Amino acid sequence: MTENNSTQSLAKKPTSPTWVRLISDLGPALAFFIGYMWANKTHQPSPILAATMVFLPVAILGFAFSWWKTRKLSPIALFSFVMILIMSGLGIWLANDIFIKMRPTLIYSLMGLILVYSVLVKHNLLKSLFDGAIHMADEHWRRLSLNAGIMYISLAIINEIMWRIFAPVTKAPKEHIWVTYNMWGDFAVNMIFWIVSITMLTKHLTDEDGKPLLEAGDET
Repeated sequence: MTENNSTQSLAKKPTSPTWVRLISDLGPALAFFIGYMWANKTHQPSPILAATMVFLPVAILGFAFSWWKTRKLSPIALFSFVMILIMSGLGIWLANDIFIKMRPTLIYSLMGLILVYSVLVKHNLLKSLFDGAIHMADEHWRRLSLNAGIMYISLAIINEIMWRIFAPVTKAPKEHIWVTYNMWGDFAVNMIFWIVSITMLTKHLTDEDGKPLLEAGDET
């Protein structure tokens, strides 16, 4: 349930404080995980749907909290929130947990394809999303966008494989494996990717005038 995780660090003027992002991102994910554990233990007809009923209001509160604290929402966060509302709502309304299982696939695949497309048409989408928080040459933005696109498409493929193997039907014997992966696996991959990417790109960061930060720092 960490589809809307996207690390924005090393920012000169970050779009939102880290603790706000952690609460708004991890809060709903933890609510889903705890809700699933409870529903599974109490033998609910569909633990995933029961967990979604816990997850959805917490996700709405997290989204509202993030907006209240920052008065700003990135297009990716807004897109993820809308998809969460649609897929979760359909799952609950139609009593079909496949919508919940396929939600990460749909969100990640669309995010990945959009990022890859932005590279092909030479539009720095990530640069726009960071809103001036990080400065570096366009070629490095394109490389980061392409890598992020491939990462998100890979997460979509992995999610499809995981739920079709471990949770093909409601209350499958190994359904908890998909739930655990969806909670911790996605989060770990996202965090590792963004930490490694930003670390590797640190030497390419510049100030607003295009001057390398390391050189600018040496002169002060």
